[in-house]
Amino acid sequence: MPKIYEMVNLKEDPFRISPDPKYFFPTTNHDDALQRLYLSIENREGLNLIYGDYGTGKSTMVEIIQTRYGGRDDFIVGKMATAKARSDLQFYLLIIQAFNIKLEGRTTLAARNALEAFALEKNLAENKTVVLIIDEGEALTPTSIDLLRMMLNFESTDRKFFQMVVFGQLELLSKIRKRRNFVDRISMSYVLNPLSMPQMKSMIEYRLKVAGLNGNNKLIEDDAYETIYKYTRGFPRQTVMLCNEALKTCVLDGTFVITKEIVTYHGESQKKLYGERKIRNI
Repeated sequence: MPKIYEMVNLKEDPFRISPDPKYFFPTTNHDDALQRLYLSIENREGLNLIYGDYGTGKSTMVEIIQTRYGGRDDFIVGKMATAKARSDLQFYLLIIQAFNIKLEGRTTLAARNALEAFALEKNLAENKTVVLIIDEGEALTPTSIDLLRMMLNFESTDRKFFQMVVFGQLELLSKIRKRRNFVDRISMSYVLNPLSMPQMKSMIEYRLKVAGLNGNNKLIEDDAYETIYKYTRGFPRQTVMLCNEALKTCVLDGTFVITKEIVTYHGESQKKLYGERKIRNI
């Protein structure tokens, strides 16, 4: 049996939920954040923070950063899938695991010393840039924030030894504000807000093009876009999820076009189940 997307003459699924850099649509907001990140990382400036409500594209940006630098010989990239840790030692161990550092002795001091030795060797002996990516940074505790601040003391006169990129939901911002000695170490910070209506429409069209949609074919009726925006409020992940459900329905009912009515059906269903999404812009 052909796959759903094949039944509308697409080569791939345009509305896959998993973060795929190939389907990343560079809005002005997202592209500006990435360009500033690249500059900070490559200038070895240290601490970078990206804030955004859930579903604003942070996970895809994590993959983009990892892909950009992970394959380069002059970079070493470690990724923490979550910042959640119950103790200082556990937090250090998450970082050590991200870089596959050999550790002798499971104490906080041993872990700190191992990280410092690793940073010295890679930066000064091998002249490599070490990038630590932390996802779900909203889970950082005050103690973990202090540990990151202390790691920023690993430096020489011309560089920070760890280039940190912390992605977190807006709850992280309230935690950071209380740690002024940490705020003063931030090189770059950026807030990702939901997309505007034109940006959302362009993002959907971009994903369809990447998936192989012929320019002469219309998969989504023009008036359906406003309805998509009404229910998703411009959040990329929610938009993709709604379009995914609408695509399945238009194939199953044999119309092969996403209409306003199909979008409304799924939008109302999601609204009844989970409530209306609130926008938290900064």
